[in-house]
Amino acid sequence: MKEKDMNYSKLLQGILDIAEEMLVAGAEVSRVEDSVERMCSAYGCDRVNVFVITSNIQVTMEDPDGEIVTQIRRVVRNDVNFDRLDFLNDLSRYVCRNLPSVEELRDEVMQRKQQPIALSLLSGMAIGGSFAVFFGGNIQGGIAAAVCGLATVVLNLVVSKLGQNPLANIFIVSFAAGILSVITVWLGIGMHTDKIMIGVIMLLIPGIAMTNGVRDMLTGDIATGMLRVANALLLA
Repeated sequence: MKEKDMNYSKLLQGILDIAEEMLVAGAEVSRVEDSVERMCSAYGCDRVNVFVITSNIQVTMEDPDGEIVTQIRRVVRNDVNFDRLDFLNDLSRYVCRNLPSVEELRDEVMQRKQQPIALSLLSGMAIGGSFAVFFGGNIQGGIAAAVCGLATVVLNLVVSKLGQNPLANIFIVSFAAGILSVITVWLGIGMHTDKIMIGVIMLLIPGIAMTNGVRDMLTGDIATGMLRVANALLLA
C-alpha cells in the first residue's frame, strides 16, 4: 500500500490492537515495546516512542508526512495464553515483512480462533490431579483433585465473565475450590483434603505473572515489574 494512501491514525490503532493482545496474553513489556517500534518503523514512521505498563500502552510516532500521531490504550483484561502469544509474535513479524493495509490488519491478519474450551477443561483436570499426587496424595486423591480441577476451571470461566475484579474473582473461585475439596472427601470420592486442595489451588496461583514481573525488572522495566509482582503476591 502506498504511503500517501495510508491512514496512520488507523494504522496505529491496528498496531495497538496487536500490542494489547500481546500484553493480555502474558508478554513481557520489552517484547511489546520492541514489536510496536518495529511495526511502526516498518511503515516508514520515525521517532517512535512507546511506553508500556501492565494496564496502559502509550505510543507517539511521526508519520512520513511529518504529522505527530499519539494514541493511548487502557488494558483491563488478563488472559495468559502462550499459544496466542506465539501467534501474535509471528504476526508482528508478518506485519513488518508484508506491510498489510489497515483493512487487512483489522479484518484478516488479526483473525485467530481461540483454543477450544475442552482443552482448558482437560488441562485443569491434568494439573489438579497431577499436583495432588506430586505433593503426597494417592491416586484416589488425584482423581478427586482432577474432578475439582474441572469444576474450578468452569467456575473460573463463569466468574471471569461476570466481573472485572481479579481479586474478587480469585477469592470466589478459591473458596469454592476449597469447599469442593472438602465435599469430595466427605462423599468418599477422595482422600487427604489438604493434598486435593493444594492440587486444585495450583490452577489459580499466578506463577506466570510473578515470573514476568521478575523478568521485567531484570530487563530494566522496574515500574512494570513491581506492579506485576505486587499484583501476583496479592492474588497469591
